[in-house]
Parts: sequence; C-alpha cells; structure tokens
Amino acid sequence: MYLGIDIGSITIKYALVNKQGKVVEQKYLRIKGDLLNATKKILNSVGAKKVSAIAVTGSARAFIGSLIEADLIIDEITAHRTAINKMYPKVKTIFEIGGQDSKLIYFSGNSINFEMNNVCAAGTGSFLDQQAARLGVSIEEFCKIGLTSKEYHKIASKCTVFAETDIIHAQQSGIPLNRVIRGIHRGLIDNYFMQLCRGKKLEGDFLFEGGTSENPLLVQEIQNKFLESGLIKSPRNFIVPKPYNTIIGAWGAALLCIKRGIDNPRDVPKINKFEVLENKNCFECNNKCGAEVMKVKINKKILTFGKRCQ
Repeated sequence: MYLGIDIGSITIKYALVNKQGKVVEQKYLRIKGDLLNATKKILNSVGAKKVSAIAVTGSARAFIGSLIEADLIIDEITAHRTAINKMYPKVKTIFEIGGQDSKLIYFSGNSINFEMNNVCAAGTGSFLDQQAARLGVSIEEFCKIGLTSKEYHKIASKCTVFAETDIIHAQQSGIPLNRVIRGIHRGLIDNYFMQLCRGKKLEGDFLFEGGTSENPLLVQEIQNKFLESGLIKSPRNFIVPKPYNTIIGAWGAALLCIKRGIDNPRDVPKINKFEVLENKNCFECNNKCGAEVMKVKINKKILTFGKRCQ
C-alpha cells in the first residue's frame, strides 16, 4: 500500500492506494485551525498499517512531510495532474476552488500551466463559509436554500467588502434569500473566471475538484458559466470525479511513489507528543531576512523549520 496525504489551508485528506494505483481507502477532514491535531487524526484514521511509501503534498507539505519523514514531498500541481491523467486522460483543464486559494491547471502534452489566486477571498470557498456563518446557518443549509431558486441576484464579485455590501443591500431591499445565495455563488464563479481564466486558451474536457465540488449549487453555477461562455457544448464535457473529487491531490501523491519506484516499507507514523520549543524571526546570517523559524519537539525528536538559508 502507498499513502498519499494532502494538507491544505482548510482541510487535510489521505488516500491509501494499492500497487495497481487504485484507491482502497480515503478520508477528508477539516483542519479547524489545528493542523497538528488534524494530522494526528488523519494518521490515526489510517490505522496500524504497513505502507511501502508515504507522499505528502499541499500548502503545508514541507512542514508535515518533515515531521512524519515522508518519502516524497511533491507540489500539488504535479500531484493533481498525475491523478487526473490516470482517471480522465481527455481532461486538459482542471478547476479547483479551495478554502484559501483557487487554482486553474491546464496542460497539453508535457507542458503544464497554472494560475493561482491566493490574495482575494471573494474567489475562494472561505467566502461561502463566511456568508453562511453571517446568516447563522451551516454551509449545507446555505446551499440548500440557494438551490430552491433558478434565478440569481447579481452580487459584486471583485472583493469581499463590495460583495458583502451588495448582499446586505439586497436583503434590506427584500430580495428573496434564495436568489441572494445563488447570486453569491455566481459571483464567486465570475470572480474565478475574471482572475484566472481571462485570456487563456482552455480546451479538452473540464474537471472541477476539491472540497467545494461537494457543493451542488456551486457545481451548477460553474457548469452554467461554462455553457454560457461556450467553453463546453454539453454538461458531459464537465466532470466532477466523485467519489474521488476531494482527495485528488492525495491520490496523485501516492501514485507518484509507485511511478518513481519508491519502496520503503514501514508502519504508518504517529504523532504521540508535540511541543513548540521556540518560535522567532531569524536575523542570524548576513541576509537578515527575518524568516519565521520554529523549533519543535515531536516524539522526542527536535526539528527546526523555516530557515531559508538552510
């Protein structure tokens, strides 16, 4: 078995993959602001198994990969492409709307291109969470309300401040809540297209993955946008790869271990005890870069992270 772990800003997930590359076990958890405890839970969920290799990807891959001594630490673009190529070789464009950033990955042959939006929350899943919380409902209930309308009220989508002003004004003007919520989702998609897709030549089948692809209202709106813009001619050209849509990165990371012939049989590691010994800005070398350095003790082992000069 091969273990792939994908650590994002909001969620952490794993895929346990057999030698043939098939996912035999998977899990998806929200981090809830506690990365180490979430990692501990994920490793415990895998259980007392022996694996041939462990690969880590995602925004926190370097930190967690070092903690658990992963055999492979790989960027998420390569990991996602690897899994998609295995499942859907006709797909040339991948859309991912994450909790804190959004990605567009498009490729042809051996060429990979990608764009990322990590500075504007209005184009990410966290914006939906914020608006659901503001209304006092769960994100699931938030989506259900929006699904009861086929029409949307236009919401400014360029930034969260303008969007929230529009939302409040719409509610005060008596616009039905279901139309406002659908408008919030459409605004997020409009923001995504404006930030990442403008001027790009996108082709092939299109695939939407990540945690927000579990949101049926968002899936509807991004599909509608594709059809309206002429990017796809039929809903058949738009793919949500269930049941693997939330663990694509983890799956791809595990597949890369197989592809690269990594074989290091061992038990799945556990985080038994973790302690932060020091957290400071480092000005020790001539660069005086002020890098944030963390010294930690995990399972009686002391590790240092963050020194750019290392």
